[in-house]
Amino acid sequence: MSCARPESSGGVARPVLELRGLSRRFNGFLALDGVDLEIRSGKVHGLVGENGAGKTTLMNIAAGLLPPTRGEILLAGRSVRFRSPREAAAAGIGMVHQHFMLVEPLSVVENLLMGRRSYGWWAGRGRAADDVRRLSERLGLRVDPHSRVEQLSVGERQRVEIVRALLGETRVLILDEPTAVLTPQESEGLFAAMKRVRDTGTAVIFVSHKLEEVRRVCDRVTVLRGGRRVWSGDVKDTSPADLARAIVGGEPPPPAARKPVPPDAPVVLRLIDMDAADPESGRRLHRLNLAVHAGEIVGLAGVEGNGQDLLARVIFGLAPLSGGRVELRSQDLARHSTSQRLALGLSHIPEDRSRQALVGSFSVAENFVLTRHGRAPFCGWGMLDWRAVTAAAAAAVRQFGVRAASIESPAALLSGGNQQKLVLARELSGDPRVIVAHNPTRGLDVAAAAYLSEQLLRHRAHGAAILLMHSDLDELLALADRVAVLYRGRLLPTEWPNTTREHIGSLMLRGGSAADSSVSLEGHDG
Repeated sequence: MSCARPESSGGVARPVLELRGLSRRFNGFLALDGVDLEIRSGKVHGLVGENGAGKTTLMNIAAGLLPPTRGEILLAGRSVRFRSPREAAAAGIGMVHQHFMLVEPLSVVENLLMGRRSYGWWAGRGRAADDVRRLSERLGLRVDPHSRVEQLSVGERQRVEIVRALLGETRVLILDEPTAVLTPQESEGLFAAMKRVRDTGTAVIFVSHKLEEVRRVCDRVTVLRGGRRVWSGDVKDTSPADLARAIVGGEPPPPAARKPVPPDAPVVLRLIDMDAADPESGRRLHRLNLAVHAGEIVGLAGVEGNGQDLLARVIFGLAPLSGGRVELRSQDLARHSTSQRLALGLSHIPEDRSRQALVGSFSVAENFVLTRHGRAPFCGWGMLDWRAVTAAAAAAVRQFGVRAASIESPAALLSGGNQQKLVLARELSGDPRVIVAHNPTRGLDVAAAAYLSEQLLRHRAHGAAILLMHSDLDELLALADRVAVLYRGRLLPTEWPNTTREHIGSLMLRGGSAADSSVSLEGHDG
Protein backbone atom coordinates (compact mmCIF):
# COMPACT_ATOMS: atom_id res chain seq x y z
CA MET A 1 0.00 0.00 0.00
CA SER A 2 1.38 3.39 -0.96
CA CYS A 3 -0.21 6.49 0.48
CA ALA A 4 0.19 10.21 -0.11
CA ARG A 5 2.06 12.53 2.21
CA PRO A 6 0.15 15.36 3.87
CA GLU A 7 0.06 18.56 1.84
CA SER A 8 0.39 21.56 4.11
CA SER A 9 0.99 25.25 4.14
CA GLY A 10 2.25 27.02 7.24
CA GLY A 11 1.77 23.91 9.41
CA VAL A 12 -1.95 23.53 8.56
CA ALA A 13 -2.99 20.53 6.45
CA ARG A 14 -4.55 21.80 3.23
CA PRO A 15 -7.70 20.22 1.76
CA VAL A 16 -6.76 17.35 -0.50
CA LEU A 17 -10.39 17.10 -1.65
CA GLU A 18 -12.91 19.94 -1.88
CA LEU A 19 -16.54 19.55 -2.90
CA ARG A 20 -18.09 22.90 -3.72
CA GLY A 21 -21.82 23.48 -4.12
CA LEU A 22 -22.53 19.92 -5.26
CA SER A 23 -26.12 19.16 -6.27
CA ARG A 24 -27.60 16.05 -7.83
CA ARG A 25 -31.09 15.30 -9.18
CA PHE A 26 -32.57 11.88 -9.92
CA ASN A 27 -35.67 12.07 -12.15
CA GLY A 28 -36.70 15.35 -10.56
CA PHE A 29 -35.80 14.27 -7.01
CA LEU A 30 -33.18 16.57 -5.44
CA ALA A 31 -30.84 14.21 -3.59
CA LEU A 32 -28.11 16.82 -2.96
CA ASP A 33 -28.61 20.56 -2.66
CA GLY A 34 -25.45 22.70 -2.80
CA VAL A 35 -23.23 20.68 -0.45
CA ASP A 36 -19.76 21.99 0.48
CA LEU A 37 -17.18 19.69 2.04
CA GLU A 38 -13.44 19.96 2.74
CA ILE A 39 -11.36 16.83 3.33
CA ARG A 40 -7.81 17.25 4.65
CA SER A 41 -4.81 14.98 4.25
CA GLY A 42 -3.89 12.89 7.27
CA LYS A 43 -7.35 13.28 8.86
CA VAL A 44 -10.38 11.02 9.32
CA HIS A 45 -13.57 12.88 8.39
CA GLY A 46 -16.92 11.44 9.50
CA LEU A 47 -20.04 11.81 7.36
CA VAL A 48 -23.37 11.12 9.06
CA GLY A 49 -27.05 11.67 8.35
CA GLU A 50 -30.44 10.01 8.03
CA ASN A 51 -31.15 7.42 5.35
CA GLY A 52 -31.56 9.31 2.10
CA ALA A 53 -29.73 12.37 3.43
CA GLY A 54 -27.35 12.20 0.45
CA LYS A 55 -24.22 10.67 2.00
CA THR A 56 -23.72 7.87 -0.50
CA THR A 57 -24.71 10.08 -3.44
CA LEU A 58 -22.11 12.65 -2.38
CA MET A 59 -19.41 10.00 -2.06
CA ASN A 60 -20.39 8.39 -5.37
CA ILE A 61 -19.81 11.74 -7.06
CA ALA A 62 -16.42 12.11 -5.38
CA ALA A 63 -15.48 8.57 -6.49
CA GLY A 64 -16.50 9.07 -10.11
CA LEU A 65 -19.63 6.92 -10.18
CA LEU A 66 -22.00 9.85 -10.70
CA PRO A 67 -21.60 13.28 -12.29
CA PRO A 68 -22.93 16.22 -10.29
CA THR A 69 -25.90 18.14 -11.65
CA ARG A 70 -24.16 21.27 -10.40
CA GLY A 71 -20.98 22.11 -8.49
CA GLU A 72 -17.23 21.52 -8.61
CA ILE A 73 -14.68 19.01 -7.32
CA LEU A 74 -11.13 20.11 -6.47
CA LEU A 75 -8.34 17.60 -5.86
CA ALA A 76 -5.24 19.15 -4.26
CA GLY A 77 -6.50 22.57 -5.40
CA ARG A 78 -7.10 21.57 -9.04
CA SER A 79 -10.57 21.38 -10.56
CA VAL A 80 -11.36 17.84 -11.76
CA ARG A 81 -14.32 16.04 -13.31
CA PHE A 82 -14.16 12.27 -13.14
CA ARG A 83 -15.86 10.42 -15.98
CA SER A 84 -15.54 7.02 -14.31
CA PRO A 85 -14.45 5.31 -11.08
CA ARG A 86 -11.26 4.26 -12.89
CA GLU A 87 -10.33 7.92 -13.42
CA ALA A 88 -11.03 8.67 -9.74
CA ALA A 89 -8.98 5.66 -8.63
CA ALA A 90 -6.11 6.70 -10.91
CA ALA A 91 -6.20 10.11 -9.22
CA GLY A 92 -5.98 8.41 -5.81
CA ILE A 93 -9.59 8.17 -4.63
CA GLY A 94 -10.63 4.70 -3.47
CA MET A 95 -14.07 3.77 -2.17
CA VAL A 96 -15.61 0.82 -0.35
CA HIS A 97 -19.32 0.84 -1.25
CA GLN A 98 -22.37 -0.31 0.69
CA HIS A 99 -23.28 -2.44 -2.33
CA PHE A 100 -20.23 -4.39 -3.33
CA MET A 101 -18.62 -3.90 -6.75
CA LEU A 102 -17.27 -7.42 -7.18
CA VAL A 103 -17.69 -9.94 -10.04
CA GLU A 104 -18.98 -13.05 -8.31
CA PRO A 105 -17.70 -15.86 -10.59
CA LEU A 106 -14.14 -14.53 -10.37
CA SER A 107 -11.62 -15.06 -7.59
CA VAL A 108 -10.55 -12.35 -5.17
CA VAL A 109 -7.25 -11.74 -6.97
CA GLU A 110 -8.98 -11.68 -10.39
CA ASN A 111 -11.33 -8.99 -9.09
CA LEU A 112 -8.37 -6.97 -7.85
CA LEU A 113 -6.60 -7.27 -11.21
CA MET A 114 -9.54 -5.83 -13.14
CA GLY A 115 -8.71 -2.29 -14.19
CA ARG A 116 -5.16 -2.47 -12.79
CA ARG A 117 -2.85 -2.55 -15.79
CA SER A 118 0.21 -2.18 -13.56
CA TYR A 119 -0.07 -5.84 -12.54
CA GLY A 120 -0.86 -7.46 -15.87
CA TRP A 121 -3.62 -10.09 -16.10
CA TRP A 122 -1.56 -13.32 -16.09
CA ALA A 123 1.97 -12.48 -15.02
CA GLY A 124 0.78 -10.18 -12.24
CA ARG A 125 -1.41 -12.70 -10.40
CA GLY A 126 1.29 -13.91 -8.07
CA ARG A 127 2.45 -10.40 -7.22
CA ALA A 128 -1.14 -9.22 -6.67
CA ALA A 129 -1.88 -12.24 -4.45
CA ASP A 130 1.23 -11.45 -2.36
CA ASP A 131 0.14 -7.81 -2.04
CA VAL A 132 -3.33 -8.92 -0.92
CA ARG A 133 -1.90 -11.24 1.73
CA ARG A 134 0.49 -8.62 3.10
CA LEU A 135 -2.12 -5.88 3.19
CA SER A 136 -4.88 -8.06 4.66
CA GLU A 137 -2.51 -9.29 7.38
CA ARG A 138 -1.60 -5.70 8.19
CA LEU A 139 -5.32 -4.83 8.45
CA GLY A 140 -6.19 -7.92 10.50
CA LEU A 141 -8.81 -8.93 7.89
CA ARG A 142 -8.85 -12.53 6.67
CA VAL A 143 -8.77 -12.49 2.85
CA ASP A 144 -7.84 -15.52 0.77
CA PRO A 145 -6.79 -14.14 -2.65
CA HIS A 146 -7.74 -17.36 -4.41
CA SER A 147 -11.29 -17.74 -3.07
CA ARG A 148 -14.17 -17.24 -5.49
CA VAL A 149 -16.25 -14.22 -4.56
CA GLU A 150 -19.55 -16.08 -5.01
CA GLN A 151 -18.52 -18.41 -2.16
CA LEU A 152 -17.87 -15.55 0.27
CA SER A 153 -20.27 -14.18 2.85
CA VAL A 154 -21.24 -10.51 2.98
CA GLY A 155 -18.65 -9.82 5.67
CA GLU A 156 -15.90 -11.52 3.69
CA ARG A 157 -16.82 -9.61 0.53
CA GLN A 158 -16.56 -6.35 2.42
CA ARG A 159 -13.06 -7.26 3.57
CA VAL A 160 -12.09 -7.83 -0.06
CA GLU A 161 -13.45 -4.39 -0.96
CA ILE A 162 -11.43 -2.75 1.82
CA VAL A 163 -8.22 -4.41 0.65
CA ARG A 164 -8.91 -3.50 -2.98
CA ALA A 165 -9.51 0.16 -2.13
CA LEU A 166 -6.18 0.37 -0.32
CA LEU A 167 -4.08 -1.10 -3.12
CA GLY A 168 -2.22 1.55 -5.11
CA GLU A 169 -1.50 5.26 -4.60
CA THR A 170 -4.42 6.07 -2.33
CA ARG A 171 -4.83 9.77 -1.48
CA VAL A 172 -8.44 9.66 -0.26
CA LEU A 173 -10.06 6.49 1.11
CA ILE A 174 -13.87 6.52 1.33
CA LEU A 175 -15.44 3.92 3.63
CA ASP A 176 -19.23 3.71 3.29
CA GLU A 177 -20.60 1.90 6.37
CA PRO A 178 -17.49 -0.31 6.68
CA THR A 179 -18.30 -1.75 10.13
CA ALA A 180 -21.89 -2.71 9.36
CA VAL A 181 -21.08 -6.45 9.15
CA LEU A 182 -17.99 -6.61 11.36
CA THR A 183 -17.76 -7.93 14.92
CA PRO A 184 -16.46 -5.58 17.63
CA GLN A 185 -13.07 -7.29 17.40
CA GLU A 186 -12.99 -6.96 13.60
CA SER A 187 -13.98 -3.33 13.89
CA GLU A 188 -11.07 -2.78 16.25
CA GLY A 189 -8.74 -4.16 13.58
CA LEU A 190 -10.27 -1.85 10.98
CA PHE A 191 -9.89 1.17 13.25
CA ALA A 192 -6.24 0.32 13.80
CA ALA A 193 -5.79 0.06 10.02
CA MET A 194 -7.52 3.42 9.53
CA LYS A 195 -5.14 5.02 12.00
CA ARG A 196 -2.13 3.63 10.15
CA VAL A 197 -3.51 4.84 6.83
CA ARG A 198 -4.24 8.28 8.29
CA ASP A 199 -0.76 8.52 9.76
CA THR A 200 0.79 8.07 6.30
CA GLY A 201 -1.03 11.21 5.14
CA THR A 202 -4.00 9.67 3.37
CA ALA A 203 -7.37 11.30 4.02
CA VAL A 204 -10.09 8.91 5.21
CA ILE A 205 -13.82 9.61 4.86
CA PHE A 206 -15.79 7.45 7.28
CA VAL A 207 -19.52 7.20 6.49
CA SER A 208 -21.38 5.62 9.39
CA HIS A 209 -24.57 5.56 11.43
CA LYS A 210 -22.69 4.47 14.54
CA LEU A 211 -22.11 7.74 16.33
CA GLU A 212 -19.87 6.31 19.04
CA GLU A 213 -17.56 5.00 16.32
CA VAL A 214 -17.58 8.37 14.58
CA ARG A 215 -16.69 10.09 17.84
CA ARG A 216 -13.90 7.62 18.46
CA VAL A 217 -12.12 7.44 15.09
CA CYS A 218 -12.83 10.76 13.38
CA ASP A 219 -11.09 14.13 13.65
CA ARG A 220 -13.95 16.08 12.04
CA VAL A 221 -17.55 15.28 11.22
CA THR A 222 -20.17 16.63 8.82
CA VAL A 223 -23.94 16.10 9.16
CA LEU A 224 -26.22 15.95 6.11
CA ARG A 225 -29.98 16.25 6.36
CA GLY A 226 -32.37 16.34 3.42
CA GLY A 227 -29.51 16.65 0.93
CA ARG A 228 -27.97 19.68 2.65
CA ARG A 229 -25.04 20.16 4.99
CA VAL A 230 -26.46 21.24 8.36
CA TRP A 231 -23.36 21.02 10.58
CA SER A 232 -19.62 20.50 10.28
CA GLY A 233 -16.89 20.75 12.89
CA ASP A 234 -14.34 19.05 15.13
CA VAL A 235 -15.47 15.84 16.79
CA LYS A 236 -14.11 17.03 20.15
CA ASP A 237 -16.63 19.91 20.07
CA THR A 238 -19.70 17.67 19.95
CA SER A 239 -21.27 14.63 21.65
CA PRO A 240 -23.25 11.65 20.33
CA ALA A 241 -26.43 13.30 21.60
CA ASP A 242 -25.58 16.52 19.73
CA LEU A 243 -24.93 14.55 16.54
CA ALA A 244 -28.17 12.59 16.92
CA ARG A 245 -30.15 15.83 17.31
CA ALA A 246 -28.45 17.33 14.24
CA ILE A 247 -29.16 14.19 12.20
CA VAL A 248 -32.90 13.96 12.95
CA GLY A 249 -33.53 17.67 13.41
CA GLY A 250 -34.70 17.25 17.00
CA GLU A 251 -34.63 14.77 19.85
CA PRO A 252 -34.13 11.13 18.72
CA PRO A 253 -36.80 8.62 19.78
CA PRO A 254 -36.33 7.01 23.22
CA PRO A 255 -35.36 3.33 23.52
CA ALA A 256 -38.27 0.93 23.29
CA ALA A 257 -39.30 -0.99 26.44
CA ARG A 258 -40.12 -4.70 26.73
CA LYS A 259 -41.64 -7.17 29.17
CA PRO A 260 -40.17 -10.55 30.16
CA VAL A 261 -41.08 -13.62 28.09
CA PRO A 262 -43.94 -15.51 29.81
CA PRO A 263 -42.62 -18.75 31.35
CA ASP A 264 -45.39 -20.79 29.71
CA ALA A 265 -44.91 -19.36 26.21
CA PRO A 266 -45.31 -22.11 23.57
CA VAL A 267 -42.54 -23.02 21.14
CA VAL A 268 -43.27 -21.60 17.67
CA LEU A 269 -40.08 -22.36 15.74
CA ARG A 270 -38.00 -25.42 16.58
CA LEU A 271 -34.85 -26.84 14.99
CA ILE A 272 -34.24 -30.49 15.84
CA ASP A 273 -30.83 -32.10 15.13
CA MET A 274 -30.55 -29.94 12.01
CA ASP A 275 -27.76 -30.85 9.58
CA ALA A 276 -27.19 -29.05 6.30
CA ALA A 277 -24.40 -28.38 3.83
CA ASP A 278 -23.76 -25.88 1.06
CA PRO A 279 -21.58 -27.62 -1.57
CA GLU A 280 -20.62 -24.33 -3.25
CA SER A 281 -19.31 -22.50 -0.18
CA GLY A 282 -18.37 -25.63 1.80
CA ARG A 283 -20.24 -24.35 4.86
CA ARG A 284 -22.12 -26.80 7.08
CA LEU A 285 -24.57 -26.81 9.96
CA HIS A 286 -24.00 -29.49 12.58
CA ARG A 287 -26.84 -30.90 14.73
CA LEU A 288 -28.50 -27.60 15.57
CA ASN A 289 -31.12 -27.73 18.31
CA LEU A 290 -32.98 -24.52 19.05
CA ALA A 291 -36.44 -23.46 20.18
CA VAL A 292 -37.88 -19.97 19.77
CA HIS A 293 -40.99 -19.26 21.82
CA ALA A 294 -43.94 -17.00 21.18
CA GLY A 295 -43.10 -13.49 22.31
CA GLU A 296 -39.34 -14.16 22.40
CA ILE A 297 -36.30 -12.80 20.57
CA VAL A 298 -33.45 -15.31 20.35
CA GLY A 299 -30.21 -13.72 19.23
CA LEU A 300 -27.60 -15.61 17.22
CA ALA A 301 -24.25 -13.83 17.40
CA GLY A 302 -21.48 -14.72 15.00
CA VAL A 303 -18.84 -13.52 12.60
CA GLU A 304 -20.18 -13.54 9.04
CA GLY A 305 -19.48 -16.77 7.19
CA ASN A 306 -20.23 -19.19 10.04
CA GLY A 307 -23.44 -20.54 8.53
CA GLN A 308 -25.96 -17.76 9.18
CA ASP A 309 -27.12 -17.48 5.57
CA LEU A 310 -27.34 -21.26 5.19
CA LEU A 311 -29.44 -21.49 8.36
CA ALA A 312 -31.91 -18.90 7.09
CA ARG A 313 -32.15 -20.60 3.70
CA VAL A 314 -32.85 -23.98 5.31
CA ILE A 315 -35.61 -22.53 7.49
CA PHE A 316 -37.29 -21.06 4.41
CA GLY A 317 -36.85 -24.15 2.24
CA LEU A 318 -34.27 -22.53 -0.03
CA ALA A 319 -31.60 -25.09 0.89
CA PRO A 320 -32.12 -28.79 1.71
CA LEU A 321 -31.70 -30.49 5.05
CA SER A 322 -29.32 -33.42 5.23
CA GLY A 323 -30.68 -34.41 8.63
CA GLY A 324 -33.09 -33.31 11.34
CA ARG A 325 -36.27 -31.22 11.16
CA VAL A 326 -37.61 -27.68 11.10
CA GLU A 327 -40.95 -27.35 12.89
CA LEU A 328 -43.54 -24.57 13.06
CA ARG A 329 -45.79 -25.12 16.10
CA SER A 330 -44.84 -28.83 16.07
CA GLN A 331 -45.62 -29.15 12.33
CA ASP A 332 -42.74 -30.56 10.26
CA LEU A 333 -42.05 -28.21 7.34
CA ALA A 334 -40.15 -30.77 5.25
CA ARG A 335 -42.85 -31.01 2.57
CA HIS A 336 -43.64 -27.30 2.49
CA SER A 337 -42.32 -25.11 -0.31
CA THR A 338 -40.90 -21.65 0.34
CA SER A 339 -44.17 -19.99 -0.73
CA GLN A 340 -46.14 -22.29 1.57
CA ARG A 341 -43.86 -21.42 4.49
CA LEU A 342 -44.37 -17.73 3.80
CA ALA A 343 -48.14 -18.30 3.71
CA LEU A 344 -47.89 -19.97 7.14
CA GLY A 345 -46.52 -16.72 8.57
CA LEU A 346 -42.74 -16.96 8.21
CA SER A 347 -41.05 -13.65 7.41
CA HIS A 348 -37.47 -13.23 6.22
CA ILE A 349 -35.17 -10.19 6.38
CA PRO A 350 -32.01 -11.47 4.61
CA GLU A 351 -28.47 -10.17 5.08
CA ASP A 352 -28.01 -8.98 1.50
CA ARG A 353 -31.02 -6.94 0.40
CA SER A 354 -29.78 -6.30 -3.15
CA ARG A 355 -29.21 -10.00 -3.94
CA GLN A 356 -31.81 -11.73 -1.76
CA ALA A 357 -34.67 -9.34 -1.03
CA LEU A 358 -35.21 -6.79 -3.82
CA VAL A 359 -35.37 -6.60 -7.59
CA GLY A 360 -33.73 -3.31 -8.47
CA SER A 361 -35.61 -2.80 -11.73
CA PHE A 362 -38.98 -3.38 -10.04
CA SER A 363 -40.83 -0.44 -8.53
CA VAL A 364 -41.17 0.20 -4.82
CA ALA A 365 -44.77 -1.08 -4.96
CA GLU A 366 -43.81 -4.21 -6.91
CA ASN A 367 -41.07 -5.04 -4.43
CA PHE A 368 -43.48 -4.48 -1.56
CA VAL A 369 -45.80 -7.20 -2.85
CA LEU A 370 -43.02 -9.45 -4.14
CA THR A 371 -43.44 -12.19 -1.52
CA ARG A 372 -47.22 -11.84 -1.08
CA HIS A 373 -48.62 -11.30 -4.57
CA GLY A 374 -50.49 -14.62 -4.55
CA ARG A 375 -52.31 -14.06 -1.26
CA ALA A 376 -55.12 -11.88 0.11
CA PRO A 377 -55.64 -8.98 0.21
CA PHE A 378 -53.55 -8.53 -2.94
CA CYS A 379 -54.89 -11.42 -4.97
CA GLY A 380 -58.39 -12.72 -5.60
CA TRP A 381 -59.61 -15.25 -8.15
CA GLY A 382 -56.09 -15.50 -9.53
CA MET A 383 -55.91 -11.77 -10.31
CA LEU A 384 -53.61 -9.19 -8.72
CA ASP A 385 -55.55 -6.32 -7.16
CA TRP A 386 -53.20 -3.48 -8.08
CA ARG A 387 -55.33 -0.92 -6.24
CA ALA A 388 -54.87 -2.85 -2.99
CA VAL A 389 -51.14 -3.20 -3.69
CA THR A 390 -50.56 0.52 -4.26
CA ALA A 391 -52.65 1.51 -1.24
CA ALA A 392 -50.81 -0.89 1.07
CA ALA A 393 -47.40 0.02 -0.38
CA ALA A 394 -48.04 3.75 0.01
CA ALA A 395 -49.15 3.25 3.63
CA ALA A 396 -46.11 1.10 4.46
CA VAL A 397 -43.71 3.55 2.79
CA ARG A 398 -45.13 6.35 4.96
CA GLN A 399 -45.06 4.21 8.11
CA PHE A 400 -41.44 3.11 7.69
CA GLY A 401 -40.19 6.44 6.37
CA VAL A 402 -38.99 5.17 2.98
CA ARG A 403 -37.73 8.19 1.03
CA ALA A 404 -38.65 7.65 -2.62
CA ALA A 405 -39.80 9.97 -5.39
CA SER A 406 -42.90 7.74 -5.66
CA ILE A 407 -43.93 4.14 -5.15
CA GLU A 408 -43.50 3.75 -8.92
CA SER A 409 -39.76 4.55 -8.68
CA PRO A 410 -37.37 1.62 -9.25
CA ALA A 411 -35.94 0.25 -6.01
CA ALA A 412 -32.44 0.61 -7.46
CA LEU A 413 -32.76 4.41 -7.18
CA LEU A 414 -33.24 4.26 -3.40
CA SER A 415 -30.33 4.76 -1.04
CA GLY A 416 -29.07 1.65 0.75
CA GLY A 417 -30.83 2.61 3.96
CA ASN A 418 -34.13 3.25 2.18
CA GLN A 419 -33.86 -0.08 0.38
CA GLN A 420 -33.50 -1.71 3.79
CA LYS A 421 -36.54 0.21 5.06
CA LEU A 422 -38.52 -1.10 2.08
CA VAL A 423 -37.57 -4.69 2.95
CA LEU A 424 -38.58 -4.08 6.57
CA ALA A 425 -41.87 -2.48 5.51
CA ARG A 426 -42.73 -5.57 3.46
CA GLU A 427 -41.61 -8.22 5.95
CA LEU A 428 -43.00 -6.58 9.10
CA SER A 429 -46.36 -5.58 7.63
CA GLY A 430 -49.21 -7.84 8.54
CA ASP A 431 -48.96 -10.36 11.36
CA PRO A 432 -45.94 -12.68 10.91
CA ARG A 433 -45.74 -15.65 13.30
CA VAL A 434 -41.97 -16.10 12.83
CA ILE A 435 -39.45 -13.43 11.87
CA VAL A 436 -35.94 -14.47 10.82
CA ALA A 437 -33.84 -11.31 10.58
CA HIS A 438 -30.19 -11.25 9.49
CA ASN A 439 -28.36 -7.96 10.16
CA PRO A 440 -31.65 -6.02 9.83
CA THR A 441 -30.21 -2.63 10.87
CA ARG A 442 -27.49 -2.68 8.22
CA GLY A 443 -27.39 0.80 6.68
CA LEU A 444 -30.06 2.28 8.96
CA ASP A 445 -29.64 5.64 10.67
CA VAL A 446 -30.27 6.29 14.37
CA ALA A 447 -33.98 7.01 14.03
CA ALA A 448 -34.65 4.16 11.61
CA ALA A 449 -32.75 1.64 13.76
CA ALA A 450 -34.75 2.75 16.80
CA TYR A 451 -37.98 2.38 14.82
CA LEU A 452 -36.96 -1.13 13.75
CA SER A 453 -36.33 -2.06 17.39
CA GLU A 454 -39.75 -0.70 18.25
CA GLN A 455 -41.37 -2.77 15.49
CA LEU A 456 -39.57 -5.98 16.48
CA LEU A 457 -40.63 -5.48 20.08
CA ARG A 458 -44.19 -4.74 18.95
CA HIS A 459 -44.30 -8.06 17.07
CA ARG A 460 -42.70 -9.77 20.06
CA ALA A 461 -45.45 -8.37 22.29
CA HIS A 462 -48.04 -9.76 19.85
CA GLY A 463 -46.58 -13.26 20.14
CA ALA A 464 -44.18 -13.50 17.20
CA ALA A 465 -41.13 -15.74 17.57
CA ILE A 466 -38.07 -13.82 16.38
CA LEU A 467 -34.70 -15.29 15.42
CA LEU A 468 -32.29 -12.35 15.21
CA MET A 469 -28.89 -13.04 13.60
CA HIS A 470 -26.49 -10.13 13.96
CA SER A 471 -22.78 -9.50 13.58
CA ASP A 472 -23.14 -6.25 15.58
CA LEU A 473 -23.00 -7.55 19.12
CA ASP A 474 -24.20 -4.35 20.80
CA GLU A 475 -27.36 -4.20 18.69
CA LEU A 476 -28.01 -7.90 19.24
CA LEU A 477 -27.66 -7.73 23.01
CA ALA A 478 -29.94 -4.69 23.18
CA LEU A 479 -32.87 -6.74 21.84
CA ALA A 480 -32.30 -10.43 22.56
CA ASP A 481 -33.94 -12.32 25.43
CA ARG A 482 -31.49 -15.20 24.96
CA VAL A 483 -28.24 -15.40 23.01
CA ALA A 484 -26.33 -18.24 21.36
CA VAL A 485 -23.23 -18.05 19.17
CA LEU A 486 -23.05 -19.66 15.74
CA TYR A 487 -19.43 -20.74 15.26
CA ARG A 488 -18.34 -22.88 12.30
CA GLY A 489 -21.87 -24.19 11.88
CA ARG A 490 -22.32 -25.15 15.53
CA LEU A 491 -24.41 -23.50 18.24
CA LEU A 492 -22.63 -22.42 21.41
CA PRO A 493 -25.04 -21.59 24.24
CA THR A 494 -24.40 -18.60 26.50
CA GLU A 495 -25.83 -17.54 29.83
CA TRP A 496 -26.95 -14.13 28.56
CA PRO A 497 -27.93 -11.85 30.25
CA ASN A 498 -25.82 -13.38 33.06
CA THR A 499 -22.57 -13.22 31.10
CA THR A 500 -20.39 -10.52 29.61
CA ARG A 501 -20.28 -8.96 26.17
CA GLU A 502 -16.57 -9.77 26.03
CA HIS A 503 -17.19 -13.48 26.66
CA ILE A 504 -19.72 -13.65 23.82
CA GLY A 505 -17.33 -11.74 21.54
CA SER A 506 -14.61 -14.25 22.36
CA LEU A 507 -16.92 -17.15 21.43
CA MET A 508 -17.70 -15.42 18.13
CA LEU A 509 -14.02 -15.32 17.21
CA ARG A 510 -12.60 -18.49 18.73
CA GLY A 511 -15.44 -20.78 19.72
CA GLY A 512 -15.02 -22.58 23.00
CA SER A 513 -15.24 -25.81 24.91
CA ALA A 514 -19.03 -25.54 24.77
CA ALA A 515 -19.02 -26.23 21.02
CA ASP A 516 -21.53 -29.06 21.29
CA SER A 517 -24.39 -28.07 19.02
CA SER A 518 -26.45 -31.03 20.20
CA VAL A 519 -27.12 -29.08 23.41
CA SER A 520 -30.78 -28.06 23.34
CA LEU A 521 -31.31 -24.30 23.53
CA GLU A 522 -34.88 -24.35 24.78
CA GLY A 523 -34.98 -21.42 27.20
CA HIS A 524 -38.37 -22.43 28.70
CA ASP A 525 -40.35 -25.55 29.18
CA GLY A 526 -42.37 -25.43 26.00
